[in-house]
Amino acid sequence: MKTKHIILILAILSITITACNKEKRYSKRLIKGEKWAVKDITVAGTSINTFGVWNVLQDVKIYETVPQVLWMADTSNAIFEWQFQQKGAIFQLNYNYDSLECDNLTLTHLDYLSYDITGTYNVQQHKRKVMEFTSSQTIKYTGQEVKITIEKQ
Repeated sequence: MKTKHIILILAILSITITACNKEKRYSKRLIKGEKWAVKDITVAGTSINTFGVWNVLQDVKIYETVPQVLWMADTSNAIFEWQFQQKGAIFQLNYNYDSLECDNLTLTHLDYLSYDITGTYNVQQHKRKVMEFTSSQTIKYTGQEVKITIEKQ
């Protein structure tokens, strides 16, 4: 009887530990990767032929600050904020022009694209080297599925 109680307590503890902090676990995987190649972005099944690299700017404590990515492609770049939510099932991408502290800033196509694809994404795939997000709730493409695929470099 005593061993059954110990097993039950251990099972409850392991479920509690693995159920909590999934956002942190998912975030660490993206932060740990540092650089992620944008393999494809599609809108309604059509590629928009924008690629580049997502550089995670800082290793942050996700419950205290919002992480940022510097998206670089060719001579363009943009900064956006991101966050995993709902135990890692949701990925929030947020381009925030107000957070930029640059004088005489010239916006690039990546700035406009980051704004256009700002939204709430469902996490379709979250592996060590590949992540995939889909959304039909973006600023520009509401009602159309936007799919982002990134791969660890």
